Amino acid sequence: MVSVTPLELIGQDERGANYIWESQRTGRFIMCFRKAGSSSGQHYHEGKSDYKNPEILFVLSGKAALHWCPLDEKEIRVITIEAPARVEVAINIWHQLIAVTDCTFIELNSLEDVQRDSVRIWREDFEKNFSL
Repeated sequence: MVSVTPLELIGQDERGANYIWESQRTGRFIMCFRKAGSSSGQHYHEGKSDYKNPEILFVLSGKAALHWCPLDEKEIRVITIEAPARVEVAINIWHQLIAVTDCTFIELNSLEDVQRDSVRIWREDFEKNFSL
């Protein structure tokens, strides 16, 4: 459904730290800079685009809260993401990322993937389904 995996630390010294990550994806990706308190998402993906099935992003800096809920359930869950981390969101999972601090992340998909395979449902409209 949703997984958050810390990246593997492979080295650290007075200059900083090095982490390793893997990706089988190539092409044009999106780098996002978000200010603390801002929101992204409020949508789900149907799997029309291979790069949204699943959606994969790497949080490079900062801290965020991922609010998510499978379409057939009625409880929004929250998972905290602290950089550096890999995040994977399966199809048919409504999700919203809220930046707890200023943060940076890379989405391993293109803008065209987003346009082809994102079904936006504003949170208040999504939560209305819970009362049905």
